[in-house]
Amino acid sequence: MTAVLRLENIAKSFLDDRGTRQLVLSGISLNVEAGEIVWLRGESGSGKSTILNISGLLSTPDAGKVWINGDNRTDASSREASRVRSNEIGMVFQSSNLLPELTALENVLLASSKPMTRATITEQLERFGLVAVADRQAKRLSGGQQQRVAFCRALINEPSLLLADEPSSGLDATNTEAILDAMRTGANSGCGILVASHDEVFQQVAHRQLPMKELFLEQK
Repeated sequence: MTAVLRLENIAKSFLDDRGTRQLVLSGISLNVEAGEIVWLRGESGSGKSTILNISGLLSTPDAGKVWINGDNRTDASSREASRVRSNEIGMVFQSSNLLPELTALENVLLASSKPMTRATITEQLERFGLVAVADRQAKRLSGGQQQRVAFCRALINEPSLLLADEPSSGLDATNTEAILDAMRTGANSGCGILVASHDEVFQQVAHRQLPMKELFLEQK
C-alpha cells in the first residue's frame, strides 16, 4: 500500500503561560495508508490535535519529518502548505468552521480547487443527506448538519488524506452515523483517513487504532 501520510520522529513543544517550554510530542512516528482509516485515541490534552495540525501543515514540528504522498513537506512555505492542503488534504475539526452567512452549497463551492457546477456540488451534498438544506445559510443549520457540510467540503477535492479532529463531538447518534458513513465512503475511494478522538464509536470504522499512550511508550 501507499503511505499518504508519514510522520518520522516528530517532536513539538510550546511555551506555557509562565514562559516555560512544555514538551507535547517526542519521537512520534506513524503512517496512514491509502484507503485506510486510522483512529488516534487519547483524552483531551494528550497531543492528538497537535499531531493533526502538524500532519495538515498548520504547524511545523521542532524536529522530525512530515511526508505527504511521498513528498517531504516538513519545511513547506506558507504558500506551498496552502497549495498542498487545497489539493491533497481535507480537514474536519470539532467546530465546523463554516462561513455562517453563506449557504451550505456556497461553503462547499468555496472550498473547491477547480471550477464545479451547482449540479456537481448538489450531487456531493446528496451523499450526506443535505440536498434539502443546500440553499440554507450555515448559521441556520443544526450542529449535525453543519458537521456534515464540513465533511462534504473536506472531500470535495477528492483529497488523498483526510484529517478529522473530534468530528463526532456534540452529535447525536444519527449524525454520528452519517459521519462514519462519510469516512467509509472516503476510504473506499482510496482516501487515507486519520481521525483523532476519544469517542469509542470510531472502532466501528477504524482499520487500526493508535492509542496516544502507546505511541509515547514506543519511544521509551
